[in-house]
Amino acid sequence: MANSGPDRPAAANSGADAPRNGDLDELRELLLGPERADLVELSEHIRNRSQRTIDISEVLPDAILLRAGRDPSLMKALEPLLEKALADSVRKDPRVLAEALFPVIAGAVRRAVASALQSLLESLNQIVETSVSVRSVGWRLEAVRTGKPYAEVALLRSLLYRVEQVFLIQNETGLLLQHVMAASIVARDADMISGMLTAIQNFVQDSFGAADNTLETVRVGEFSVWIRHGPQALLAAVIRGTPPLRLREAFDSALDCIHRDYGPQLAEFQGDAAILDGARSALESCLLGKSPPGRRTSRIPIYAVGLLLAALLATWAGFRVRDSRRWSDYVSSLRKEEGIVITHEESEGSKYSISGLRDPLSKDPAELLGEAKIPAARVSFHWEPYHSLSPRFTALRALTDSKNRLEQQVIHFDTGKSVLVSANRDSLRTIADLVRGLLKAGEGVGEHTNIEIVGHTDDQGSAESNDQLGLDRAKAVRSALVTLGVDERRLDVKTVGSRQPLQTGEIGTVQAENRSVSFQVQTGSGK
Repeated sequence: MANSGPDRPAAANSGADAPRNGDLDELRELLLGPERADLVELSEHIRNRSQRTIDISEVLPDAILLRAGRDPSLMKALEPLLEKALADSVRKDPRVLAEALFPVIAGAVRRAVASALQSLLESLNQIVETSVSVRSVGWRLEAVRTGKPYAEVALLRSLLYRVEQVFLIQNETGLLLQHVMAASIVARDADMISGMLTAIQNFVQDSFGAADNTLETVRVGEFSVWIRHGPQALLAAVIRGTPPLRLREAFDSALDCIHRDYGPQLAEFQGDAAILDGARSALESCLLGKSPPGRRTSRIPIYAVGLLLAALLATWAGFRVRDSRRWSDYVSSLRKEEGIVITHEESEGSKYSISGLRDPLSKDPAELLGEAKIPAARVSFHWEPYHSLSPRFTALRALTDSKNRLEQQVIHFDTGKSVLVSANRDSLRTIADLVRGLLKAGEGVGEHTNIEIVGHTDDQGSAESNDQLGLDRAKAVRSALVTLGVDERRLDVKTVGSRQPLQTGEIGTVQAENRSVSFQVQTGSGK
């Protein structure tokens, strides 16, 4: 131990080697390697101009919104740039801004014109309100019903017109984009008509030497062609008769809707009119017209047909309401039944379906349909079996189990004898317990239960003697059960002799099985 102290430093010095450079590099890589890689990646990211542009673009919108909400200096800085860009755009091509503002400005102009026309109609109203006629009375009633001024109704009803055709034509090429016609109009070459309108339009512009001189109305006999212009397309309507000026509002509104919904398609149109099929609904809304108010036909047949249709509709609705109420009442009553759980029910037209869980001891839902007056053919059921835990069904299952067990019991007798042997004592005690439990279970569910004791014999002897022997055996068993505490009033006896053997055959065991007494359970509600 004295020499061990001085030896320790020498041993320590000999076992420790100087750190190797490879170990230091590995240690440095483990400690500083991830940070060094992150710095290299960050440096490359900063030097990448495209990546910096992407980074700024991701936050620039949010930054502008945030700064604009805090102080107005950003907006003041951007305002000169936006004004110069807008001025340069208008100077370069004013049509771009005009087409962009067309839906807004056109609507505002139409509202201003409508306001002016309204003032004109109100002035006219003061003049025509003093006129009295049968027609004016009808117009006044219509004005009260619709809430329109009487002068407006009188003006619209006094003019007769019909829009028969509507064309949608591209401005630059004059190509027909869409064409709709009123009913009973004979179709003509729509492309040819479109080309003629374009040629007339070009002729007017060339003759007057200005692009702003546009043709708006052409009159040919009883026909008028009204042309409404838009940025990309024009609408031409062929009208028979004398239309009201307010009809132009309907045309302008349709043209605005088409430019709003199909502006890009109109600007890039290459000859395929199918891309504008959706615009037909807007053109069809322009097929308006008014019939002469003086020519009236008898409306009695129309009223009669209307009343008949109304009666049929009311009858159908009444049946539907009745059927719906019956189905609702049926589903409600079914939900109240024990042992039935409805998970889904639906009605589709006159057909119904219902699904859920059903205890085999519950009422049959199909039988309840008769009480609800619903035809069984109209209802489909989808039930999954389950056992309800309700006390009544639990008692019913106990009653059924006791009944099955009792009806399997048999008391055997010796040949030609009706005296119980000592070997039957245990069986009689078991039967007495089953009978008492059965009677108690029946009372628990409101079932009046009787036990029928049936005497059997083998096929030896005459039928009369066998019937008497079977009856004596049944009475002997009843007496034994009464002695064991069973209510005699619930025990009935009968004999079948050899007429209803429990087993058939000639061997001895079969005949021995028939020399016996069996049990049948009779149940019913009430006493």
